Amino acid sequence: MPADTVGAAAARRDEGVRRVTRMTWRAGAAGVICSAIIAVAFGHHAEASAARPGPASPGTIVVPNQPPAPGRGGGHVVSGAS
Repeated sequence: MPADTVGAAAARRDEGVRRVTRMTWRAGAAGVICSAIIAVAFGHHAEASAARPGPASPGTIVVPNQPPAPGRGGGHVVSGAS
């Protein structure tokens, strides 16, 4: 294989590697920026909903601070199936 052909092939390979490297860095940077935007959006939403303590409005679910007390039954459960 002539030296000119080897040199040209190496130059094309190097240019291709540079292009792939550039695209990889750009894709990584875009991912970081999108992640930051999503984090800010969700962080702001959580902050806004946590800042509104007060009585529950109709249609909302209120989670109690303690689990419900056990029932007074004997602990025996009978299913309706036979």
